[in-house]
Amino acid sequence: KTQALPVTAEQKLIPEGRFRMGSEDGESDEKPVHEVKVAAFYMDVTEVTTGAYAACVMAGKCKPAATTGSAYCNAGKPGKEKHPINCVDWNQAKSYCDWAGKRLPTEEEWEYAARGSDNRKYPWGNGDPGKQLCWNRYTTKEGTCEVGSYPDGVFGLKDMAGNVWEWTSSPYCADYAHSCADISRRVVRGGSWDFDRPSYVCAAVRDWDGPANQFSILGFRCARTARKQAR
Repeated sequence: KTQALPVTAEQKLIPEGRFRMGSEDGESDEKPVHEVKVAAFYMDVTEVTTGAYAACVMAGKCKPAATTGSAYCNAGKPGKEKHPINCVDWNQAKSYCDWAGKRLPTEEEWEYAARGSDNRKYPWGNGDPGKQLCWNRYTTKEGTCEVGSYPDGVFGLKDMAGNVWEWTSSPYCADYAHSCADISRRVVRGGSWDFDRPSYVCAAVRDWDGPANQFSILGFRCARTARKQAR
């Protein structure tokens, strides 16, 4: 008997395009700025929620998210079902996307989806962040926000800045000048709820984590390759 695919997050088609990846005024790992062509793909509108991830665990296809190690882990906490799943490592994120018939985005796809072809600084444009994203919540001890609580960014995606960092499929190198195959570090993107500096939530900002790391500031969303139209 064929098992039906799970109900998962809405996706938006991100059209094929070119953009200037990186930032001249950012950190050293955001350089050199270079042009990238991205094929069309689909991206989840929101980060994967705690409730959606729990369905994968119930189906026996995902390992449970961590619930200890941080007071801000969302799994198993009442009222957090619509918050992003966090405290999951890279392999758990990949397992969920596989179960959903999707995959983790590359970091090129992620940055393009966050800033578009007009090379905006943030998903909403070039103005510094204020109330457009879930951030600056460490001192208030509030943790994450419900996904989709803030206005759309480019391409109609939400929370491409703040809330939780997001795993990508890409290995991390210290800059763009070298090809990278070291899978002991994976690129994460987007910043998180505990940040309070605008420079930490720019679309070009990169960071990395080891594939086994599980943090309350780290979650993910899924992508899917767009089928080419027959000619």
